[in-house]
Amino acid sequence: MNMAQSQGRFWCSVIASSILFLASCKDRIFDNPFDPEVSEVIFEIVNTIVTPSSIPLGLTWDGSTLWNVDGYDGMLYCLNRVNGDQVRALSSPLPSTAGIAYDGHDLWICGETTVEIYKINLLSGEIQKRLNLQRGSFTAIGYGQGSLWIADLQSNTIQKVSPETGEIQSSFSNPGVRADGIAFDGVSLWISDPTSLTIYEVSPDGKVKRRFLSPGQSPRGLAFDGIFLWNVDGNQKIYQLRVLK
Repeated sequence: MNMAQSQGRFWCSVIASSILFLASCKDRIFDNPFDPEVSEVIFEIVNTIVTPSSIPLGLTWDGSTLWNVDGYDGMLYCLNRVNGDQVRALSSPLPSTAGIAYDGHDLWICGETTVEIYKINLLSGEIQKRLNLQRGSFTAIGYGQGSLWIADLQSNTIQKVSPETGEIQSSFSNPGVRADGIAFDGVSLWISDPTSLTIYEVSPDGKVKRRFLSPGQSPRGLAFDGIFLWNVDGNQKIYQLRVLK
């Protein structure tokens, strides 16, 4: 092999390595070659915005904007869905707020260190209702079918709770180790698990329909806006996702 050929092979190797490195730095594309149940790409990333939350946790959609919980200082940030600009912010009245949900009129919040969940006014943050669930450590909350869906880390279950009385109407085992996000799309529940970098689609009775790798390295809150699924990650990015049927 002459010098020219040797140099040519060297630069081909460098270019190939660079391409692989750059590809590894990008967000994932939702196909997991190690999961035999996954044989196709399930989502497309439509858009990505950045949240001001230092430790982004819960996420919800209020019909026009996104709300994201900051686990660092308990702020609830209302964000423009197109560019991530802050519309307004509320200080959470609940200690260690982790999850947030919208019921069509008000916000609901839950936390890991309290058995109470609060309903608060969307504009002022004023507490409208307190529900005491007696026991649990709550990491995520969603709303659908007229009920609250709450992830209890203590029992590792998803609980369907009456927003009027706090009664647990039903429950099922969380398919993962930890649930940091719950969203209801009218048919299915979506649950995020940061410990396995997995997002699950499950039926309201807990049957797993699909599972896939998250776009980021630490999937937290989830929201559904009627068309798109949204996922906030620990990297402070919020991904707008189109579900492929």
